[in-house]
Amino acid sequence: MSLVAKYAELLRLPGARPAVLPAACARLAVTMVPVALLLSVVEAGRSFAVAGGAAGAYAVGSACGQPFAGRAMDRLRPAPVLRVLGAGVCVALVCVAVAGVRAPVAVLFAGACLAGACAPPVGASVRALWSRLTEDEGLRQRAYSFEATLTEFLFIAGPSLITLLAATVGARPALVTAAVVMGAGTWAYAQAPAVRQQRPVPSVARPRKRGAHRPIAALTVLVAIGLTAALSSALAVAVAALLDGERSDTAFAGVLLALQSAGSVAGGLVYGAKLRPGSTYGRYLRLLVVLTAGLALLPLAGLADGTTAVVLLAVLLIASGTPIAPAGAEEFQLIGDMTETGRMTQAFAGVGSFIQAGSAAGSAGAGVVAEQLGASAALLVPAACTALALVLVVAARHPIAVATAPPAPALEGKTA
Repeated sequence: MSLVAKYAELLRLPGARPAVLPAACARLAVTMVPVALLLSVVEAGRSFAVAGGAAGAYAVGSACGQPFAGRAMDRLRPAPVLRVLGAGVCVALVCVAVAGVRAPVAVLFAGACLAGACAPPVGASVRALWSRLTEDEGLRQRAYSFEATLTEFLFIAGPSLITLLAATVGARPALVTAAVVMGAGTWAYAQAPAVRQQRPVPSVARPRKRGAHRPIAALTVLVAIGLTAALSSALAVAVAALLDGERSDTAFAGVLLALQSAGSVAGGLVYGAKLRPGSTYGRYLRLLVVLTAGLALLPLAGLADGTTAVVLLAVLLIASGTPIAPAGAEEFQLIGDMTETGRMTQAFAGVGSFIQAGSAAGSAGAGVVAEQLGASAALLVPAACTALALVLVVAARHPIAVATAPPAPALEGKTA
């Protein structure tokens, strides 16, 4: 079976296609909004500091609001919650775009934070939906690889598309467009039969030993996810610092980072096409080792000069990017393995909060290192992040193994 046919098999699952396609549109808008918000505030005549603050307020609102939205979707039904959130984020973002010129800074920040809090956790909902659409382990692994790969692709396409749109029609119309796409995509996803038919699933009590290890295991994996998210934002700062040191156009950093994302997309597609043997924990551990080793080679680019440094960095970025999406797939699999079906959306929405926190910490940390020690030292920060994630995951080996172990089969013939 070809690579395309294997992923097409996912879309042939009953109810998958009407849900996945509009969800992808909504998630594309999610990647567009931060850039559109930043550009629209600058276009309105505000300073970059105010624009950055508005984008930060949106991120804070999203990080705080999504776990609560996920919990509401698990406890109630996802469709009505998604409809409310889709309408809310659309209205809030349009208001920010319209009021961005004259509104006081505090009001602008509040509106951006409210928009972030209303941002619907469509990605978390889709990941939870896959666990309902199929019980086949191979298809689930492929679905999580598809999700991680799609995320990488959207984070290439979204910012590029919104930048082009802003240059064509203006930043504020671009923000309104992103808001409408997010609202419409969310509404269409909520109308999909597989989403409308979802009902709350009672949480099943776990065995005492397994339940006792779950908080430690979950927190460890979530922190590891935050650290792997930090590598991307830290790398963006480090690459820009390196280009600046080589007196190259720092705008070229986006092209170089897109090469790493392209490597990640390719790696994710190939990785997910085949059922991988062994435990999820073991696969994740091996991927972290490979990812750390690949990222540790990036400072070699800092030892070269001029064009050679940029070309070497491009090659190393592509190579280091190939394990990123596979590692993300196994992260989602680990979270899914240790979460009851009735709490899946909340769990995956919580992952998004850790990703945003890790991204903020990564860019801040790399900025300090670049300022104090130089670009070559900053290029070590991504490898340090994944190395720390590796240490944490190894240290929590037993709790993770217990929390993700499949339930023991019931004994036949046993009577009450």
